[in-house]
Amino acid sequence: MAVAYPRANTYAIAIHANPSITEKKTREKKQTKLKLDPFFVDLCPSSDTRLGYRMNATANKSGGGSELLMRALGMKKILSSDKQELVIYDLTAGLARDSMIMFYSTVSDIEGSILQPLRIHMVERDPLVVSLLTDAMRRLNILAEVDKNSNEDNIAKLLKKCLSLEEGDAVSVLSRYAKSSTDSVPYPPDILYLDPMFPPRKKKVSAVKKDMAILHSLLGTATMKEDKHENEAAEKLRLEEEQKLLAAACNAATRRVVVKRPANAMPLGFFGGESGIDNDVPAPSYDIRGNTNRWDVYIIH
Repeated sequence: MAVAYPRANTYAIAIHANPSITEKKTREKKQTKLKLDPFFVDLCPSSDTRLGYRMNATANKSGGGSELLMRALGMKKILSSDKQELVIYDLTAGLARDSMIMFYSTVSDIEGSILQPLRIHMVERDPLVVSLLTDAMRRLNILAEVDKNSNEDNIAKLLKKCLSLEEGDAVSVLSRYAKSSTDSVPYPPDILYLDPMFPPRKKKVSAVKKDMAILHSLLGTATMKEDKHENEAAEKLRLEEEQKLLAAACNAATRRVVVKRPANAMPLGFFGGESGIDNDVPAPSYDIRGNTNRWDVYIIH
């Protein structure tokens, strides 16, 4: 469906996604469905929206999960010591939240200027999610062409120069660029960021943010299936994909690979304390921990 996007005098492609969310309303713990407004991706949100406020807080270095992500990426240290363009691949772009945090962390909210040359290439394989991101890029281009001198318009222009998007499987994308790079997408990347879908939950829980609830709903990854054998097969396939993805990322990055995980989960590609299918799966160099998530860092030597 299409909804109005007055800022650019255009429309936004939106979806309706109503994931079930358990809420503790009474001692009986009734299960209800949270009805959500039409959802669309906005790469340059207005400052008076919740997402815009969050991105401004990121620009002002107000802490939280955004600060932990930036510590794991090591961007502050790299940018302060190296004046060359920093190239980051977000290989599991999803709804582009983390890519936006990377960008806004390098922006001065007061001046609306980027503090260091930065390129962020987003890769996403799900066609429906890609359609939302593609439409967001279209609206970003419109905003960037507006001949105004406001802070938000300046940020839109910077975002247009900084962000790029590609549909495809991350391993295949890296393999193709290794064989034949392009001027539009610099290769090799300095940093590769991975935020694969977390392992399915055995039970439905309420501690899921709205955008993540929508993404889980779109991809059908919120909870485990009831069939035990089907779950075992899916788990084996997931481990194989994770290991291939991590290996490809470590081979491509020149500085580091960062992987977002649940705080108590095994490192990517590991299962039950062992690397399982492939014993050559690398272990993280160190991690940055929050209350619910952690970021595993693989330093490339």
